[in-house]
Amino acid sequence: MIIAYREGLGMNLKRKLISGVFAGGLAVAGMVATAPSAAAVGGCPTGKLCLYENINYVDLDITSTSTKACIDLGNFGEHGFEYGIGSYVNNLPVKAAVYHWGGVGLGYVYDGTISPGKFSSNSTNGDWFGEFGMVCTGGATP
Repeated sequence: MIIAYREGLGMNLKRKLISGVFAGGLAVAGMVATAPSAAAVGGCPTGKLCLYENINYVDLDITSTSTKACIDLGNFGEHGFEYGIGSYVNNLPVKAAVYHWGGVGLGYVYDGTISPGKFSSNSTNGDWFGEFGMVCTGGATP
């Protein structure tokens, strides 16, 4: 009789552990489902690339729906993106390549890529990402 009691207790413990693991999995799935999408960040509409001269998505300077074009950053913003892109949101289905102006001898120099669905509230990190540069989408080049 004691053996049956211990087996019964063991089965209840297993059921509780399995239930706890299952409930924990649902909680994690719920957190993933409620993570902010790029479309919800910085006020950038779905289907657009949004570029801000300032950090923290302040003063939206450029929105683009072009999936194969280059944007001359020097024509936008309060200071022509003199210090580069402060923050960005890419809601386009294509990558956006970022270039800074390297000078007359170098032309535009590749800085990096903003992949679809990616965003950053502070893309400066001590570097001038896109300083006086261009952003090209869908494989276009400056």
